[in-house]
Amino acid sequence: YLAERLQVTVDIFFGSHNEIVQKTMMTLIHQAEQAERQERWHDALEMWESARSLCEAYHFTTWDFHINAHRGITLVNLERYQCAVETLLPLVVDPRLHDNRDVAYDILRGLALSTRQLGQLKMSETFFRLILHLLGPSDERWIRTQINLASIYELSGEHDQAIQHYVLAAESARRMGNAELEAWAIVGWTTAEMSLGMRENVSLLLDRARDLADSRQDERLLYAVRHNRLVLKRIQRDADAFLRDYTVLLSEVSSDEWKARLLEEKIKWSLVDQNWDDAETCLHEALELPVTTPIRAELFMLGGELYKQRGKWVQAETYWLQAVEALRACGKELANHVLRELQRLPRE
Repeated sequence: YLAERLQVTVDIFFGSHNEIVQKTMMTLIHQAEQAERQERWHDALEMWESARSLCEAYHFTTWDFHINAHRGITLVNLERYQCAVETLLPLVVDPRLHDNRDVAYDILRGLALSTRQLGQLKMSETFFRLILHLLGPSDERWIRTQINLASIYELSGEHDQAIQHYVLAAESARRMGNAELEAWAIVGWTTAEMSLGMRENVSLLLDRARDLADSRQDERLLYAVRHNRLVLKRIQRDADAFLRDYTVLLSEVSSDEWKARLLEEKIKWSLVDQNWDDAETCLHEALELPVTTPIRAELFMLGGELYKQRGKWVQAETYWLQAVEALRACGKELANHVLRELQRLPRE
């Protein structure tokens, strides 16, 4: 009898205790979700971490998927990309991924963006393609994913592939009447065309993108359009316009990535002019910026070209070797091209 009463007492105690812990965990989840909506990402992460600890300690398996999904997405917003991948990747093989298409989209998008930032372009491509299978062309997120996938091909040097996806995104956005997405698709489309040396339709396309950006009063879009006009002026060797617009854009640049791209254009301009001192100054400034591996690879390649032109073979080799390492980390086949350039260098 005493043993039975003791067992009942224990069951009541632990049952009550578990109920209190579960209520605490649910409160943390609600507060974390509210912090997410307010974009208080550090607060959100702290609460998701606490909720996860309770979930694991008390084996509340009903909530572990939800908590880890939100924790991973919060890590993406905090730009802790490696931690985000480690958190979100196990969820891809969890059967619960298929329970909610919106949650699946957020998880796959978080993985795609994180792996892109880490320079793992092939993995990023895979996750973006999984999203396309998840959604349909009538979904705005499908268009965004097409643009993101195109950017992966662009970073990989596969400009023809990039153009196909940018055109598809632009056409879909136009049919939906989404000015913002159509403009971003056109910006990417013109970038890829100019990378291939195609410039016949670029000016007209940029006019369309500018009108769309004006209709939205979107300063970021307008800056991107002006940046691509600068690239066109470099290709056309319009010296006065290029140098004037470069100075203006540099004074208005809003992020490290855009600044690196801008400096990259100035390096290319200076290399054609054989203004090596200016190219070297811009190169060193760009490499000090915290940019992604694919952009850094492009800068290393320009560094190799710069020192090759100056006849400084050791420095050229150093930069091209760094370019090869960065390109291989991204899975880019361009690494073989750089290796061939290395083999052509004279040996001192």
